[in-house]
Amino acid sequence: MATENMEAATTVKASSATYTWTLEAKQQQGYLWLSWSTNAPFRAQQGQISVYQSGAFPANPQDNRKEWRWDNETQPWNTGLPWGTGWYCAWIAERSPNGPYTYVVRLVTTEGQ
Repeated sequence: MATENMEAATTVKASSATYTWTLEAKQQQGYLWLSWSTNAPFRAQQGQISVYQSGAFPANPQDNRKEWRWDNETQPWNTGLPWGTGWYCAWIAERSPNGPYTYVVRLVTTEGQ
């Protein structure tokens, strides 16, 4: 009598989650202030908050920055830059593993903020 080689059935479960990353610009005391938040249970890899001196977001998010700081530092952050329209601001982080940097969130200041 031959015995059949049978494998037990395996159940695979898949799940997913969505996280929100927010960057906000405000005028306070005549300066550009930035604050940021996420509901993700983890920190972006080498996350940085950047303000760009050019009128566009550069191809390399670490180029042409007027000011920047790590995303785990105290906030809101007074950038020391005068409030106005046309500031290009971003939350950037390293792609895994260890670079290059990419944009997570971008915003441009306008009159209505």
